[in-house]
Amino acid sequence: MAKRNKLNKSGKIFAMFIVAVLIIQLCFCLGLNSVIAAQPSRNVSSFKDISQNDWYYSYVKRLYEDNIINGVTENTYSPNADVKTSEVAALITRYLGLEHIAEKNRESLMKNNTEGASLWYSGYIQVLCDTGIFSGSDITNYGITLNGNGNATISQNAALFIDSPIKRMDIVKFIARSFDFKNEFINGGGYGREILEEIRYMISDYWDIPEEYSEYFLKCYYNGIVRGNERKEVLPYNNLKRSELAKIIAAVLYFDLRESDLRELPAECVISQSDYAVSSVDGSKILKKEKAEMILKEQAKNIKAAESSDKESIRITVEQKNIIPQGYLIEIYVYKYNNGVTSAIGILNSSTNDDEYFPKQNSFNMSKTDLKSNGDVGYVYLILRDLNRGGETAGAVMYNIDAQGNLKNAAAYRGA
Repeated sequence: MAKRNKLNKSGKIFAMFIVAVLIIQLCFCLGLNSVIAAQPSRNVSSFKDISQNDWYYSYVKRLYEDNIINGVTENTYSPNADVKTSEVAALITRYLGLEHIAEKNRESLMKNNTEGASLWYSGYIQVLCDTGIFSGSDITNYGITLNGNGNATISQNAALFIDSPIKRMDIVKFIARSFDFKNEFINGGGYGREILEEIRYMISDYWDIPEEYSEYFLKCYYNGIVRGNERKEVLPYNNLKRSELAKIIAAVLYFDLRESDLRELPAECVISQSDYAVSSVDGSKILKKEKAEMILKEQAKNIKAAESSDKESIRITVEQKNIIPQGYLIEIYVYKYNNGVTSAIGILNSSTNDDEYFPKQNSFNMSKTDLKSNGDVGYVYLILRDLNRGGETAGAVMYNIDAQGNLKNAAAYRGA
């Protein structure tokens, strides 16, 4: 997978990702040709074609009442209706936080009189082409052509394909690629190769999956996005239904609605109901600082420091294990003291590292040019962010580094 090339190609928009706007930007999904008006409350019981006994009920309920999806009409959801590729293009663009880019794309395409620019989804297709979520073969298969400026030209024949029902294997492919593009959706920030290999035997119809799609299914299964039916079948050739898409959207956005985490996390990193407190702001569940610090300290066990042979510097080696619970993201900062000023010499974030497989190891050299009065040369700062709460800080810990390469536990961050 040419992940590094995708990131380079789309670097100008990667920095614009904002997790906090996901819900706002998704409010158009599934009712893609009309805007969902802001409403004080919506009740899923208005849909006469779904009931609490339906397997997809909880997904539709949460998405609908959060103003993320619409029904086909005011009183029907149409759970068995097919989903089109054009709708999926809009969906992925919006949960990546690139709705504004899609709008600008469409304006630019229309200004340049590009064929197909007036189609409501042209800007979304352009985003998927630019990010590499649509690969060269996808562009060819859908009949899209890119002109000299990289603009996506959508002929009438291409529009017919894009407006046709999408297969389950194709949405799995596009979802997996979007996760590779924005790693914070991945459980723990990356994949364990051994677990991916084991998943092949958890899917009963795995050998029916075309070879070029197999890894995408493994990745979506790993993240609890696609786990198959009661017979453990993923049915790659079947058209995707609106009921199934509701589950995928909900699993992407809400980590608590994903299927079970396949990783064997250390006991210190397993979160139970008793590890949550109630937010005094909105009454929602919030991870206790003590639990967040416990998780970070487990991760910090993989940080080593040692004095160089010439005793002039300290070598810091940071190995990120895939032990962060789903729905959370870790950031690791390495700071040194230099001429009385604290400066960062290393910033590690599970969502932006190029290597998608764990463990990830990085080393930094910290010279002893300017020791602090207590003899420390710098410190390591670890932050745990809660993706279910817009990436807010759940907790943090700090370790001072002395001139002999010892990591010393410092006062923990307790918030404002």
